[in-house]
Amino acid sequence: MRILLSSVGRRPYLVRWFRDALKSNGVDGAVLAADVDANAPSRPFADGFVSAPKVVDPGYASWLRQTLVEHDIDLAVSINDFEISTWATLPEDRAWAPLVRLDADTQRLVEDKFATSQALVKAGVPSPVTWLGTAPPSAEEAAGPFVTKGRYGSASRGLRFIDRAGLVGALEEASGEVTTRQGVPALQQGEVPPAELIVIQERIDGVEYGLDVVCDLEGRYAGVLARRKIAMRSGETDRAVSVDAAPFESIARGIAEAIPHPGTIDVDVFVDASGDIYVIDINPRFGGGYPFSHMAGARVPECYVAWTLGKELDPAWLRCRSDVVAGKFVEIAATSEGGTGADA
Repeated sequence: MRILLSSVGRRPYLVRWFRDALKSNGVDGAVLAADVDANAPSRPFADGFVSAPKVVDPGYASWLRQTLVEHDIDLAVSINDFEISTWATLPEDRAWAPLVRLDADTQRLVEDKFATSQALVKAGVPSPVTWLGTAPPSAEEAAGPFVTKGRYGSASRGLRFIDRAGLVGALEEASGEVTTRQGVPALQQGEVPPAELIVIQERIDGVEYGLDVVCDLEGRYAGVLARRKIAMRSGETDRAVSVDAAPFESIARGIAEAIPHPGTIDVDVFVDASGDIYVIDINPRFGGGYPFSHMAGARVPECYVAWTLGKELDPAWLRCRSDVVAGKFVEIAATSEGGTGADA
């Protein structure tokens, strides 16, 4: 079996874990890393490396098709939001069968935080009341406090925590950070007002958790993993503690129904003082929080391999030990030697 991890750049742990997954399933194979950076830190951990063009390159789709064929790829997973978005637009034919991707309509939905909130509420999944920046709530509608964030994209662009008095200023500041769905800065495009690329949400006071909502590769709900966030760094979970996922089972099933998806998606939720759970954000990929589930015993890469091969899962792969505290740290890896690197 041959696996392609695309845009895996700074996440060598995923390369290691997918290699482990082949062994756990008792199959021979290889894990290839692909990235636009020839010196990507994941490169030395993979069985092979494929240099990739940028997703916006006109030849990207041809490169991807050729890579899948030449390397006989059985399973392809991307870690990059823009690449995943592009994968969703590719035709539904056998050439793209190895790709783990959402369908085009669901991908558009989940990329749009305003549309996602509406879809969740319609499905009965609690989510904070959400407005577009072009139609902020009146004082009669909501007194605050509020959160602003980019309607599209990730990395905490446009994120502000404010009261009503600070709302106008927060919208002005966020306009300089947020982007369109295609990644174009709001102030560098003229199709929509910059404020239309910002969402405003009521701020939920409570404890923040991260969830991995896992479905099989056909989109059937498989399970949920949970962790309580302890610290964040650059918009990504930096330290967390694993917790019992049972209290999140119902809402995870609701998310899987509202946002049909293959594989795992990364979900942020808040639990308020009454125990009510609110979905704050969804990213349709292995998120920065999954490593905490893995350190507590989960093995989602093993699930991906088993599903691809039509093998039976070990139920333990979708369970975590509770109260495992973990934290990220900085490592370094040599990516080339003897004049083989991109800048050698």
